[in-house]
Amino acid sequence: MVGTDSKRESEIMELSGPDVEEIANKVALFMAARGYRLETGDKAQGVYGRGSAAWHAMLGPLVRRLKCNVTVAKSEENVKVVIAKGMTGWGGGALGATRVKKELRDITSGLQSSILS
Repeated sequence: MVGTDSKRESEIMELSGPDVEEIANKVALFMAARGYRLETGDKAQGVYGRGSAAWHAMLGPLVRRLKCNVTVAKSEENVKVVIAKGMTGWGGGALGATRVKKELRDITSGLQSSILS
């Protein structure tokens, strides 16, 4: 692990050693274990979501829906993993926004342990 960077809307990890495909596979397995499925794109650059978009559109904050954008790319001699919010959570008010932030932090910390193990 080279380092991490936390922005307001995303978390960035830089890893040395493994290739993009290996890290993308580990990310996909980790996200599936947390209940996320790949909705669009591929393992290296895709949108992972949990919950039903249709039910969330109908019932709003009563339905838990989370979405994040994941990019795994080569950055010089390292592999960069960017996990960004796919939604703000403001549809559920301040509580919803806080849940989205917490989930992003949980995904990042869990992914770090998963990749490094």
